[in-house]
Amino acid sequence: MRRGPRILVIANVDIMVWNFLAPALDALRRSGWEVDVACRRGPYFERLAARGYRMWDVPVHRGWNPLRNLRALVRLYRLLRAVRFDVINTHSPVASAAGRLAAWLARRRNVVCSVHGFYFHDEMRPLVRRLLVGVEWLLGRVTDRFLFVSEEDRQTALATGIARAAAATLTIPNGVDLEIFRPRPSPDERRERARVVGIVGRLVREKGYEEFFEMARRLAQRRADVCFLVVGDCLPTDRNPLKEALRRRVEQEGLDERFLFTGHTDEVARYLRRMDIFVLPSYREGLPVSVLEAMATGLPVVASNIRGCREAVVPGETGLLVPPRDAAALTEAVLFLLDHPDTAWRMGQAGRRRAVELYDRRMAQQRYCAAIEATLGRGAPAPEAVSHASS
Repeated sequence: MRRGPRILVIANVDIMVWNFLAPALDALRRSGWEVDVACRRGPYFERLAARGYRMWDVPVHRGWNPLRNLRALVRLYRLLRAVRFDVINTHSPVASAAGRLAAWLARRRNVVCSVHGFYFHDEMRPLVRRLLVGVEWLLGRVTDRFLFVSEEDRQTALATGIARAAAATLTIPNGVDLEIFRPRPSPDERRERARVVGIVGRLVREKGYEEFFEMARRLAQRRADVCFLVVGDCLPTDRNPLKEALRRRVEQEGLDERFLFTGHTDEVARYLRRMDIFVLPSYREGLPVSVLEAMATGLPVVASNIRGCREAVVPGETGLLVPPRDAAALTEAVLFLLDHPDTAWRMGQAGRRRAVELYDRRMAQQRYCAAIEATLGRGAPAPEAVSHASS
C-alpha cells in the first residue's frame, strides 16, 4: 500500500545523486514521499538502494549524441508507461533531456526540470550555442516547472524563452552542511607550513584544469613556499578526461613534490581545511558546490567570471574573479592573495558569513521540498526562494 506521493528523480550517474541530491531527497522522504531514482549504475547504486530509494538502472551517457542515449530514452519511456509517478524531476543536461522527452512520449505530467547549469555558455562558438539554446527551448515546451540553482540561469531561461512564464520558475541556491564545512584554523595556527592552493572537481577540461596547471607552473617559478592540492578524479562517463595528461605534465615540469592528487574522496572537508586559497577556473557552472564549500570553510576563492561563480563570489569581498581561460590573470590573482595573507584571511571570513546567510543546506532542502509539494498544488514555496541576489 502506497504511503504517499511518488517522485521519479532522473540523473546521469549515481555519484551525482549520492554527492549532491541525496540530502534533499532524504528530506523529501521524511515528509512522506516515495523516492525512485533512475540513473546509470555505478559504485553508489547499491548504497542508494540501501538508503531507501527504489533504483532503476538507465544507461545515460554524458555526450549529446542521441544514438548513444537511445537505450536510455527507451528504458525511461517504458518505466514511465509502467509506473505512474506523481512528479518527475530531472537533473543534469543529458539525463534531463532524455527524461523530459520520455515523459512527453509517455504523456506524463508534473515534469520538473532542475537546472544545475545550462550546457551552453558564453565561451562557445555562437552557432553551437544557438543550437543548444534551441534544444533547451524545445524541451521547455514539455516542462511544467523549472528549478534553478542560479538566478542568472533563471533570467537566461526567461530571456531566451526556454521557460515560458516566470511563475513556473524558481531559484533555489545549492546548500552546504555548515557543520561539516566549518572554518579552518587561523593563520597563526598554520604558520609553520607551506601555502596550499587547491581545487576540487572532476578532472575534466571544462573545470579549467589546464589553466590551473599553468598557474601552478608559473607560481612555482616565483614562490618556493607554495604547493598544489587537486581533490577529485575522472568518472568513466566523463568527456575530455585530463587525469593522466595532467599527471604527465606535473612530472615533466618537475613539480611532483609540489602536487598532491587525492583521487576520489568522501573527505573533501578535510582537504579544504588544508588549503589557504581555493581556485575554480571553470568554463561552465551552475552554482558550484565546491565554491560554496570553500566559502563555508573560510577560504578566499579565485574563480572564473562566469554564470554561477559570479553569483557566489563577491569580488574584493569574498574572493576574486578572473576571465575564463586566462592563466595569466589566474596566476596574478592567486599571487596577490599569497602576497597579502591578511586580505586573504578577511575574504575567507566574509565568505563564511555569506555561506551561513545564503547557502545553508537545511534552507535549500526546505525550499526544494516546498517546490515539489507545490507542483501537486499542496502549498507554495517560501517567497524568499523565488529569487536570489548575488551581492
